Amino acid sequence: MLHLILPSGRAPDLLIFGFQELVDLEDKRLTAKTLFKGSRKKDGSEQEHMSHQYKDWRDHLVRCVEDFMPMNESYSVLHTASMVGLFSCIFVKSSRRSRIGSVHAAEIKRGMGGLHGNKGALIVRFHFSDSSICLINCHLAAGQTQTMHRNNDIAAILESLALPPEHDLQNCCDSFTGGGDGSMILDHEICILNGDLNYRIDTMSRDIVLKAIQSKNLTKLLERDQLLVSRRKNPVFGLKAFAEFPIDFDPTYKYDVGSDTYDSSEKHRAPAWCDRILYRGAGKIKQLDYRRHELKVSDHRPVSGTFRIRVKTIVPGKREKVWQECQQRFQSIRKKLEKEAK
Repeated sequence: MLHLILPSGRAPDLLIFGFQELVDLEDKRLTAKTLFKGSRKKDGSEQEHMSHQYKDWRDHLVRCVEDFMPMNESYSVLHTASMVGLFSCIFVKSSRRSRIGSVHAAEIKRGMGGLHGNKGALIVRFHFSDSSICLINCHLAAGQTQTMHRNNDIAAILESLALPPEHDLQNCCDSFTGGGDGSMILDHEICILNGDLNYRIDTMSRDIVLKAIQSKNLTKLLERDQLLVSRRKNPVFGLKAFAEFPIDFDPTYKYDVGSDTYDSSEKHRAPAWCDRILYRGAGKIKQLDYRRHELKVSDHRPVSGTFRIRVKTIVPGKREKVWQECQQRFQSIRKKLEKEAK
């Protein structure tokens, strides 16, 4: 898997994996049934089965990283989290681990009015040196006509006070933006949001979409992409604060599993770019590529992105010296202006 994503020999500081729908449909029906019955306790065998699935995926990723990454570079698991079908697993290069601190995580449930975790987000934030980074793995509302529902999911996720706040004012100024205390996603200097966002292509029949894909006329389809339209036309859309690398690959959903054929079931769903990666952090993050991968074990094609991130290190002594110099210059200029005014 990693050999499809990373050029040979490249060893990034962070490897971030975000999965959706790792739990099959029958498991999700069972958890929904448990919720409707009003039981507050999860069935032990169900919970154990789901936990084993996540552990198996984590162990598989660990083996992939060990097998593929350069022999002279070791990695450790920084964080894993799961919620129904969502699963996040983050690796850090061992030589960089000491530069990471303040790791906190949260989950936001958006299924069934916020009661169930079949839709929602996993959030993890940490400090890399003195820069704050927030990673969001999402699975939003499904359905061709549910754009507003998806936009509401995004708003709830971004506006949630899900993370523990930083109470030290100096630390807030050093690490967060906009006067934030780190309790919200947009308080962080660098944000990367990925997932099955489920946005579809509007006002276009399935046959027209397929013809446009076959003729490589992706521009025509992207003009009707619900996410891009919301960013252009909805002034309060939460993802207007994010950027997305230009898409030059075919829609990633919905395929017949194990084939290159778009949905041939009775529903005949129109293809769409459901699987996305967006980022935020002006001047601090740059995306280098954005690709889909031809893995056929799902009805989605996975996507990946490579990023270059600039982090800062604060040296208190040097900062204090610069602060004093700025104060002296300010006082000098103020006295000069007062003298000229007289």
